[in-house]
Amino acid sequence: MRETIPHIMRQQALANAGRVIHYSLENGEWRPMTWAQAQEHVEAVAAGLDDHGCRHGDSVAIMGRTCWQWTVADGAILLFGGVTIGIYETSTPDQVAYIINHSESRVLFVAAGQPAERAMAAWKTCPGLELVIVWGGALPAGAPGRVDSWDALLQQGRRLTAVNPQTADRLLAQVQPDDVATLVYTSGTTGPPKGVVLTHANLAFVARASNEVLPIGPDDVGIVFLPLAHSLQRVTLYAGLVGGLLGYFAPSLDALPETWKVARPTIMASVPRIFEKVHARIENTLAAAPPHRQALFRFAMKIARHRAALVRAGKPVPLPLQVLHRCFDSLVFSRIRAVFGGRVRYMVSGGAPIGVELLEFFHALGILILEGYGLTETSGPATVNGFDAFKLGTVGRAMPGTELRISEIGEILIRGTGVFREYFKDPEATAAAFAGAGPDRWFRSGDVGDLDADGFLRITDRIKDLIITAGGKNIAPQNIENLVKSRSPLISHVVVHGDRRNYLVALIALHEDELLGWAERHGLAGDYPALCRSEALRQHLEGAISEANRDLARYEQIKKFAVLEQDLTQDGGELTPSLKVKRRVVESRNRAVIESMYA
Repeated sequence: MRETIPHIMRQQALANAGRVIHYSLENGEWRPMTWAQAQEHVEAVAAGLDDHGCRHGDSVAIMGRTCWQWTVADGAILLFGGVTIGIYETSTPDQVAYIINHSESRVLFVAAGQPAERAMAAWKTCPGLELVIVWGGALPAGAPGRVDSWDALLQQGRRLTAVNPQTADRLLAQVQPDDVATLVYTSGTTGPPKGVVLTHANLAFVARASNEVLPIGPDDVGIVFLPLAHSLQRVTLYAGLVGGLLGYFAPSLDALPETWKVARPTIMASVPRIFEKVHARIENTLAAAPPHRQALFRFAMKIARHRAALVRAGKPVPLPLQVLHRCFDSLVFSRIRAVFGGRVRYMVSGGAPIGVELLEFFHALGILILEGYGLTETSGPATVNGFDAFKLGTVGRAMPGTELRISEIGEILIRGTGVFREYFKDPEATAAAFAGAGPDRWFRSGDVGDLDADGFLRITDRIKDLIITAGGKNIAPQNIENLVKSRSPLISHVVVHGDRRNYLVALIALHEDELLGWAERHGLAGDYPALCRSEALRQHLEGAISEANRDLARYEQIKKFAVLEQDLTQDGGELTPSLKVKRRVVESRNRAVIESMYA
């Protein structure tokens, strides 16, 4: 069935009018909004934009943190047949100006505060921007053009729909599945962002297909916290729309633990970084516990890992093992699951690779994390592990209606309704992104992988990230980096280098909170940079790397490493908004450190 996002929204709003669609934290209180209220907001904002002169096919940008206003603005843009342009709230004025000008956006929705200030700075070089709508605070002063508040636009739209109740019907009738729904600008680990053209057919197809593999129902509760400018959270939102999910908007990443307690989610999509931080916190809490508690936990985990391995292999679990596990589950593991609210059915990890050791750790605790794989160009997930059919260490099977093929050089090729149409205003990049033509046109993912006999895909690396040593060995650095990270909860990021070199070296960044806690337990004094230079830390990291090296071929082993005296961050420009490492940026900024390890 070919459909559009605003059609899905209207159908669900009619069917679930009185049910709550989401909760958001405002002035310390979790406030609900029903499906009917959300639809009324969408239709009023769409009417306001229509009155301003926005027409079918016009681009409208949204910049701000993930919140209900973002989703209503998106729904309104799609309802009048417009094209949503998501801009990360952390973008610089130059980045904002580039996206607004390149996408030809006429209107910008922006959150008050820093995003609005950056938008004002960018506006001076955006001649096509006619109107800025600000939500969540005071209007900025000294704007070079027309600025309205969210409430003013909403009230304007309500007055218009009261006079002409058929406005939403008229707008909706114009929207077709092949219309462009959004341009998603790739955050990019290198080079300027490209605008990926996604249609309503792309988005609706992936939202439906996701629900086939991982069904979502009205009884499910999810947390919305990833940037909505990123395709993973957007398509997850649309999948929740299809399934009738109840959502909670987490105010920030730091507020996630408290949001988990309040919402008690049954499902959640995340990036690996969140699971890594939870794992690090568990390990450090354990390290601070009395020896007898540590011993109890280690024994319990041994039992749990054994049972989980049997479950994954489809083998029966012996009765004595079942009894032991039930005891430890009640005493130990249920308390850890309570961190996530205590009723998670499954979680989905995407956006970046996650270590299999981490997946096995959480599975032993009774928390199933299903890894998926996709790109902005595939409208989100192209593959995913199913709830009843999964293999940890793989990214699952192809989504329904999606085909995979491995090229002669090992590149993953993808074909299906979710695959994007083109890069906006970039025919050369579009041509380079595809192999073949017509019915035999396949999207070239840029990732290297292999398919097993059951159709499960394993990602080994990105083609551009492959290291070719001076000895001619091809090495996938991400596998090594994940292995090293799994050996110490202190490690935040690892960047392996060695292209055209005789051996591999690594740059290591640390979790500041975990490092300070570790130092206190070991009686070490000093601030964060001083601890990074300490001999005790170096010995700890040498042990972690030695452990990882034992599981690697000789040519894959890390011979030397250096500790960075600050973690990698988005604000620092080393991480993308989806928390992937900008490898080239990190290597460039630390060129002297890298060279010293080869001196």
